[in-house]
Amino acid sequence: MLFSLDGMIPKVHESAFIAPTAVLIGDVEVQANASVWWGCVLRGDSGKIIIGEGTNVQDGSVLHEVTTIGKNCVIAHLCLVHRAVVGDNVLIGNGALVFGPVEIGAGSVIGAGAVVVPNTKVPPNTIMLGVPAKAAAEAVERHHRDTEQLAAGYQRNRARYLQGLTPIGDWSHWLKMVK
Repeated sequence: MLFSLDGMIPKVHESAFIAPTAVLIGDVEVQANASVWWGCVLRGDSGKIIIGEGTNVQDGSVLHEVTTIGKNCVIAHLCLVHRAVVGDNVLIGNGALVFGPVEIGAGSVIGAGAVVVPNTKVPPNTIMLGVPAKAAAEAVERHHRDTEQLAAGYQRNRARYLQGLTPIGDWSHWLKMVK
């Protein structure tokens, strides 16, 4: 569901998929071929949120404050991303918490359940694990392939849902709002 706030209207590219139960408020931009899944909240009420081309924000994730997510990123289930700049091809694992201001370099992996604390600058191609998150290893080709495969799977799902998702009963008004 999309909401205007103080004249700021979410901008969603026509090729993006926004699940009917996702909520986008205010200054939010979702670029081409991106997807925002069930139960997500992108709250652009105190700064712009940008979801880069081909990126997927999975079920139950929350993004708030000034946040830019690069291209072809995977923001896995139940993540919190708050005031962050995330480079291209980054994987943020299930349940990870990112408390900004934070910069995450391209090709990095934030492990499931990791907590990235304020003022962290993650170099490109770094694997961050733990609470608080610390650099654990270098992200190498196999990690990049894993992220690419996850992103590609969500690209297929995006296309599938845009073509085949059909509401049953009184839910048809939801889809009209996001198309």
